[in-house]
Amino acid sequence: MSLRGVESPTAPDTALPALAWREVSVVAAVAGVLFLTRLDRYRVGGDELYFLAAGRHPSVSYADQGPLVPLLAALSDQLAAGSVVALRLPALLCTVAAVVLSAVMVREFGGGRLPQTVAALAYATTPMAVMQSAMLSTFALDITLTAVIAWLWIRWVRTRADGLLLAAGAVAALDFQVKWLIPIIWAVLAFGVAVFGPRAMLRRPAWWLGSALLVGSAVPILWWQHRNGWPQLAMGAIVRAEQLATAGVLAAPWTMIQVTGVGGLLLLVGMWAGLRSPRFRPYRFLIPMIAIGLSAVVLAGLRPYFVAGAFPGLFAAGAVYLTDRGLSRRGLVFGGAVAGLATTICVALVLALPRPESALRTATEDYAQIHSRSVLFGPSGWEDLVDSVTWAHAQLTARQRAGLVIVTQNYWQAAALEEYGPAAGLPTVYSPNRGYGYFGAPPDSATTVLYVGVDGPETGLRTRFASTTLLSHVDETLGFPGVNRGVAVWLCTGPSRPWSALWPDARELRLVDGTTRHAR
Repeated sequence: MSLRGVESPTAPDTALPALAWREVSVVAAVAGVLFLTRLDRYRVGGDELYFLAAGRHPSVSYADQGPLVPLLAALSDQLAAGSVVALRLPALLCTVAAVVLSAVMVREFGGGRLPQTVAALAYATTPMAVMQSAMLSTFALDITLTAVIAWLWIRWVRTRADGLLLAAGAVAALDFQVKWLIPIIWAVLAFGVAVFGPRAMLRRPAWWLGSALLVGSAVPILWWQHRNGWPQLAMGAIVRAEQLATAGVLAAPWTMIQVTGVGGLLLLVGMWAGLRSPRFRPYRFLIPMIAIGLSAVVLAGLRPYFVAGAFPGLFAAGAVYLTDRGLSRRGLVFGGAVAGLATTICVALVLALPRPESALRTATEDYAQIHSRSVLFGPSGWEDLVDSVTWAHAQLTARQRAGLVIVTQNYWQAAALEEYGPAAGLPTVYSPNRGYGYFGAPPDSATTVLYVGVDGPETGLRTRFASTTLLSHVDETLGFPGVNRGVAVWLCTGPSRPWSALWPDARELRLVDGTTRHAR
């Protein structure tokens, strides 16, 4: 049975303007090279170390994410162990793909070379693109995959080629292996189609088959979550709390400005065009996706990248709308000035960040400062952490080291020690924090442990020990909280319960970083 519908397309493919491949290729290539030049300047981050660790513990799901990013981290570890460039390459490629996709969406809307180039340049020069390409993250992949899904739905409206709906379902199934946000987006898009049309889409067998692909991809993940008490559901509140600790609800508009830059003006034009221009009436099913996403960011305090998957489409709509209206000489000068300012800011961010640690003057006291410090200076302190644990380990007798394991309070500590500890002769690492808590508990035979944490062992692990001895302490005044500031290493013997029994109670999803506002 053919999956292509009986309705004729609203416009033939030949009616589309040519793709401005030269101009768009130049924009994408320059942006890609610019982002590539700084790809190894940020030191490996705590989450990136966690992705590497998760890749060594393969699973169909994790407590806080899907399996795709850990698989990519594991692949980079196999092909180029220790290379942050290889680790971050997927994020860079996704950013460049989003640049190109912005231009492709312009073409889908009927825009020519100028608006295609403008949209590509607009995305390439946003602070969001700078962030997206900087480190391996779940949002780096999710933004681009979400935009691809929106493009496929948009293209279907014009062509009625039902294979596009199958492709959209396959991309959504892939995206579900990254983040859990995509089923909500898929449902909101369907709601938009039901409200604004074209309702014929929801009657197509291909749409239902695409939806079935998404649902089918969720079965292994949902089974894992069910068996492990649905930790992913609890992560929603954790993420919101972390974002509110970074920037409160009242600061959300300013946060949006920070990630869109001056290019946010074109995003606003794109929103206006979607609401007012007859050209975009067939695509108004996208309105609920954008409106709900913005509401979640501005009103509910969620992270700005939750709506960033709409950026390519909005840049495209804005560029086409301005071209349709025609620009006066004054408008062209203003547009050129905005583009120049956006490009200057983008280049400056890439060249100036991260700043050298020697420029750090202020101690990091709360979670908001951790975020800004990570952006401005990057992560640090892994060597101090490993050295402190290594020194403590060296103080133990051969008898104490027999069967010894390391247990850390937070997952960054565990990931760093798993990555760098073997070279220092350190034993196996466990942690009850975040996804690490689901990698497995220490063996019940491990009655002697080195505990690493910002709180004491009985507080951090929620159990009593027969004896606890403080061995070492790392507390650099300008150190990174939870890494080389406020961290102690304890020798603990005789847990009051077997690890298999105490581990479920010890598991903690929030990041315990040692700052007063967030960790305690």
